Amino acid sequence: MGESARCGDSRWVRLLGAVALTVAMVGGGTRPGHATVKYGAMQVSGSFEAQNVARDPSPTEFHFIQQRNTFRLRIDWDWLQNGNFLDKFNVPFAESSKLFMLYRGVYDSFYDIAPTENQIGQTSFDDKIGGPIAGTGSRFTQQTRSADKFENQLREIYIDTKLKDLPVSLRTGRQQVIWGESDQFRLMDIWNPLDTTWHFQQDSWDNIRIATWLAKALWDVGDVGPFSNTFVEVVYNPFDFQPGAKVDFLPRPWALPFPDPLRGGQVQQLTPDIATYLSPTFNLQGTSLRKGAFQRNPADASEVGTRVHAVTPQGLEFSLNYLYGRGRGVGAASPFAVKIHSITTNGHGPSPIGAPIDGATFLGKRVFPVAVDAEVVHPYMHIFGLTGNYFEGDFTQAVFRFESAYVMGEPFQTTNESKLVDIKNESGTVSGKAPIGFEQRDVWAGMLGFDRPTWIRWLNSKATWFLTGQAFWNYTTGAHVDQLVGNNSAGDSPYFTPHAGLPGSNTGGLGVWQGGQYNGFTERLQDSSRPGNIPGDNIRRWESLITIAGTSFYRGGTIVPFIADAFDPVNMNDEILYNLDWFATNDLIFSLQQKFFTAFGRSVPSNDPWFAGGRFTRRDETGVKITYQF
Repeated sequence: MGESARCGDSRWVRLLGAVALTVAMVGGGTRPGHATVKYGAMQVSGSFEAQNVARDPSPTEFHFIQQRNTFRLRIDWDWLQNGNFLDKFNVPFAESSKLFMLYRGVYDSFYDIAPTENQIGQTSFDDKIGGPIAGTGSRFTQQTRSADKFENQLREIYIDTKLKDLPVSLRTGRQQVIWGESDQFRLMDIWNPLDTTWHFQQDSWDNIRIATWLAKALWDVGDVGPFSNTFVEVVYNPFDFQPGAKVDFLPRPWALPFPDPLRGGQVQQLTPDIATYLSPTFNLQGTSLRKGAFQRNPADASEVGTRVHAVTPQGLEFSLNYLYGRGRGVGAASPFAVKIHSITTNGHGPSPIGAPIDGATFLGKRVFPVAVDAEVVHPYMHIFGLTGNYFEGDFTQAVFRFESAYVMGEPFQTTNESKLVDIKNESGTVSGKAPIGFEQRDVWAGMLGFDRPTWIRWLNSKATWFLTGQAFWNYTTGAHVDQLVGNNSAGDSPYFTPHAGLPGSNTGGLGVWQGGQYNGFTERLQDSSRPGNIPGDNIRRWESLITIAGTSFYRGGTIVPFIADAFDPVNMNDEILYNLDWFATNDLIFSLQQKFFTAFGRSVPSNDPWFAGGRFTRRDETGVKITYQF
């Protein structure tokens, strides 16, 4: 079995890859493609890609959000063959070795165009708080936009080596390691974090996986008793831990669809009857969603994992997996959580609040500062996995896939009062409770799926449709799961509309800071009167997701459609997408993309943890992409 099969695959895009291979083999109607450039043992290939995307939440709205230009350059250099390095030097321990490099450069002119309209979030309140990319009330600076519009990165660089006298192959360097059987919503494919700021999970995972510095060894054992194609793979991350997802917040168009929950300038109403406002300032002790409270060295940030693969005599291909590492969001869980250590006002003596912020008001009232000492926790966790696939040829002619992961110590936010710290002044007087606490739970996630080429004559009389489907589940262990919470939209509790007669009653609690550090920023009041604030995004013990996708090809392989659906039956939302590729030649490809999201008319936010349909119900999008390959 080839190395690609051993590595596995975990994205819907593999279907398009399979069809593209068929297109290349059939080649009907297309002009011959340019050959990969070769310099002896070195091959050079790459692509230019221009993608334009607009967000169209309604037939009358059209928001331009991306004009991304991407250049990729790939080098494959078989520098050691038959034990000879560069045909000059004998290497006695190696049979072959290869250097792989992949460069990616990106320019997105969206950040130069810098529209002054609010970016679209989960609710209209998110839009207003997130604000625009540029202009009045923007949370962005010119420096921030410049950092976002460019990428200049040697994305992957690694060396493959096959030993001469041992059935062992090595791969060391900056790379992607792909485990598992699931497509697009991952379980065991968790070695590499995902860059959701690229295009959330709406793009090829080859594009959004963040390559990390890893060492991988594969021992090809061969036959062991009744098992064939047995191998053992060990992966070691010596220092390059990165959280399971790179996330960002509005107003970035490819951010999570709500404002940063740790942003400065939030405003909370201390009691429901007295318009006393508090504004927290977060001291995260050097941590962030991208950085933990540890050093990037082998003592603090190393990780190790292994898997054993085999095939039974009946044709069942399976693997047993284990990973010990930090901060992995498996299934519907999050890879990190905030742990609050203390909340302190600047009051003295009997006063629980102290002095207001100098020169600043919100909704015409003074605002009092609160110091929040906290950290973003990326805990070590044990992850156990089982994956497999089986071809049933007698009755269904389908490949059935399964995958399961059990995680020990996934981080969560909670409103459990025993986990909440007190709000105190400098003299120790208590005036309330923190909105959230921190705890860890075990999580069990799994997937059952199938792949099947199917004749659908009325759709395509000349080629089959390749159909694939999956059913995911996510189970959170322990008592009082209803007290666990996720990420809140600005349309959820604890955001609220003030009582009649109080400031902000006629504006949904929205106001604009006047004066001070946050002058001009829009915020919405939050309710601090109840312990835990009872946020709106409650975790459910059981979460599930159902996906189905299909692809085929027409006109000799020049027209390749792809359609997929992801349905969340627990939170009742859905995502439908299609992609249509036209191979003008084998090298020049035009693509039309469309994505629709719906919560089936619900009037309240649908907080799906998969970020499939509910979170994006106002974010339908249309895209056009042109790709030239060489």
